[in-house]
Amino acid sequence: RPEGPRRTFGPIITTMAAIGAMSGLRAVPLARAAASAKQPAVVRAQAVMPSTAAPRVVRLAGSAFLAPGAIGLTRRSVAPVVSRSSRMVVKAEAASAAAVEAAEPAKKDMTQTLNVSLYIFGWYFLNAIFAIMNKKTLAVFPYPWILSWIQIAVGAVFMLIMWKLRIFKPPEGGFTKDMFKALIPTSFYHMVAHVSACASYKFGSVSFMQVVKAGEPAIAVLLLSMFFGRKYSWRVWLTLIPIVGGVAVGSTTEINFSMAAFLCAMTSNVTSALRAATSKDLQADTGLKGINLYGGIAIVSGIMLLPLSLLVEGSQMGTAFAAAPALMTAKGTLLFGIWNAGFMAYLIIGSMFYHLYNQTAFQALGELTPLSHSVANTVKRVVIILASVAVFKNPITPLGQVSAVVAILGTFVYSVVVQQEKEKAAKAAAAAKAD
Repeated sequence: RPEGPRRTFGPIITTMAAIGAMSGLRAVPLARAAASAKQPAVVRAQAVMPSTAAPRVVRLAGSAFLAPGAIGLTRRSVAPVVSRSSRMVVKAEAASAAAVEAAEPAKKDMTQTLNVSLYIFGWYFLNAIFAIMNKKTLAVFPYPWILSWIQIAVGAVFMLIMWKLRIFKPPEGGFTKDMFKALIPTSFYHMVAHVSACASYKFGSVSFMQVVKAGEPAIAVLLLSMFFGRKYSWRVWLTLIPIVGGVAVGSTTEINFSMAAFLCAMTSNVTSALRAATSKDLQADTGLKGINLYGGIAIVSGIMLLPLSLLVEGSQMGTAFAAAPALMTAKGTLLFGIWNAGFMAYLIIGSMFYHLYNQTAFQALGELTPLSHSVANTVKRVVIILASVAVFKNPITPLGQVSAVVAILGTFVYSVVVQQEKEKAAKAAAAAKAD
């Protein structure tokens, strides 16, 4: 056999194999040597995907690449090769994919935390602004029935517009007659709770009203035990002592104590507790939940409140609207303290704050556990009290401050204990079902 081709192509083939080994390419023979040494051998380098298997050693000796009777590289003589650079790329891609996969839950948690924080901030801010604006509105427009109806009606119209524009998903099938009837009891209690709260703002300070409202859990336990057959443990009853004691001492030490304000705030507590009790199964009965449930309650309560408002204060409405702008100017009432927007604009904007703070409260409730929501609601009362004291400069005695703290902390402890009781009952029911 002629030796010329072996001497001619041996070093070239060896060099190509070495280059292929370093670059991740595998040499594959595509043609056998011709019988004559004059016919060239054709060798093609074919790229292969990097392998995750351990690399094999490639011998570069010239004789190792030449099969008898052929000029070129054979599958049996050259093993698959993965270069160091290819392994580095694979490792980098795997690490990148793992990092992306690990970052997804963290990103989701961060988004949820941001949403909850925005809801709670909006809830506190809007509620505090509404409380201050409501008190100032009642100073120039002292008609809580008409004012309450306007505030509820503005929210109801706002919800109708949002549903029409599909910004909020409307209830499936619209409001049916059965749905309307199911909403009546809860909407009635919502209506009375808001009217009585507005009346309490009229007769007393914002801080005093919030301290009395902290007694709502005690009212709820009493009503649910007496009329709804609920059973509570001694731990729950024990938590009512600081609530009742704090509200009682805070009320008696109020410098500008008003029995009318106290009774109106307690009426709001009673009807708020009844609203919560009757709305327990409302979601299942109507199919409404979250913002849509509140929107339905606002619509029905607004319809019910209109004739009552006209009956109680309708005869004074013309005079009240005519006198309000002059009273605002005399008292120096400005929107956000800087803008002379006029009485009607002030009234509508205050009504929107009322609706939006309730809306953000529902949104926060949807993202939080019941215990977390109760904690947030407790802190909210502190924020409103501090904001009202800062704006209106109404004095609070040291004993009044302590009693307010005791009542609010008692409400927090009540929330913790009630949630623990619910979790305990749920575990017991699950264990009984498993047995």
